[in-house]
Amino acid sequence: MENRKVIVIGAGIGGLSAGYWLCQRGYEVEILEASERPGGRMVTLERKGDRVDVGAQFYHSSYHYAFELMNAVNLSRTVRNIAGNIQFTLEDGSNYLYDHRVPYMKVLGMKGNLKLYWFILKHIMFRHRFPMHQIVEDRPEYDNVESLDLFNAPSDKALRDFIITTVSMADNQGMPEYLNLYHFIHTFRISSFTTFIALTRGVSSLAEELAKLLPVRYESPVRRLATEKGRVVGVQMEKDGSVKRAGHVIVAVTPPCAARLLPEELEEQRRFFDSVTYSPFPMPVFFLDRPLRKDVWCYFNDPGLRRTFMFAVDEHFKVPEMSPSGKSILTGWSGHPMTLDLIDQPDDEIIKRAREDIELMIPGFSAWVEDTAVYRHPYGVARYPTRSYRSVIDFREKARELKGVSFVSDLFGGSYMEPAMTSARAAVARVCEWGGTAQ
Repeated sequence: MENRKVIVIGAGIGGLSAGYWLCQRGYEVEILEASERPGGRMVTLERKGDRVDVGAQFYHSSYHYAFELMNAVNLSRTVRNIAGNIQFTLEDGSNYLYDHRVPYMKVLGMKGNLKLYWFILKHIMFRHRFPMHQIVEDRPEYDNVESLDLFNAPSDKALRDFIITTVSMADNQGMPEYLNLYHFIHTFRISSFTTFIALTRGVSSLAEELAKLLPVRYESPVRRLATEKGRVVGVQMEKDGSVKRAGHVIVAVTPPCAARLLPEELEEQRRFFDSVTYSPFPMPVFFLDRPLRKDVWCYFNDPGLRRTFMFAVDEHFKVPEMSPSGKSILTGWSGHPMTLDLIDQPDDEIIKRAREDIELMIPGFSAWVEDTAVYRHPYGVARYPTRSYRSVIDFREKARELKGVSFVSDLFGGSYMEPAMTSARAAVARVCEWGGTAQ
């Protein structure tokens, strides 16, 4: 008997992408979302006509599937490049402006820049280039090594601070001690060799527009997957315990949430998801009474200081169209392991600690604050310690043997939005291969 119904758990960008492509192919789709909105970690906060991204911040120019979906929902006209510099406030109080498109970083000096160029030539330009948005290649020489081992001489301090620590915090929301060399190369390649792209209605507008076209059921949490004879046949709902049957189920939620959905028959997959470390992420937001400088969209503390909040984004100058008031809006960024205890602190304490650190980046800013807010993400970005890429590859290989279920996650490609969409595309292809036959 053919059952062409597919249930998708989760209305983040991965689940929405899978649902959209399946609907385009004629499948009956039902998307079950536990919260009251789509987008997952793509969130836009509104205040007095101004909008601010308080989750995912931008797209990269390498995002093939993202731009395909933007075209499909008529968002192409809202696409704009993020212009401007990054300002580092050094320990001595001086400032340094950095543009990632300029191939010389003054704070590294000539020797440090030459060593950085050698790293780029050796590990990115002349080595085999692994796929940018999928983890599919086993390279122990990268996976089994910590990122800080790349520049471990005493004279490499500036490289460790301004390259490894900065990339780790900005792209993986955490200190580099918890990052393998494989993932550092992955993130450095994406952040250094692509253009940053924003949407004038906010990053989450892509998810919001997709959701309008799809059968999303909000406030519909799933308790666990339902199985029969070793096959996933549907889902058991949390509210009333009822079972919704389907020919296939796509699990498109964060790994910690996915682990809770898996029954005993999928114990091996549950252990894998439980092993993934996700740093919680509380984001303080400061609405200012004035604009800041027009040539800077991101402010960094000296990374060698290792403050709780390492950098702040001026959301107005990142995307001026989002804040018609013309006033700057700062979002404060912390990461693992600092956020492990920070997430449970009251809003006032988070705001206080962020003020102290941003004051070092932008002296006097505290006097310009009109209003504040805190948005909390229980799961920020996945950590990739040593041997984690091998674990992802092993999981995906074994998951292909499972019947009636596929998994979608940004975890499979480096914790960016495009990897979530790439894994969604793979899940759709898998559904189409069996054509919906529930046997």
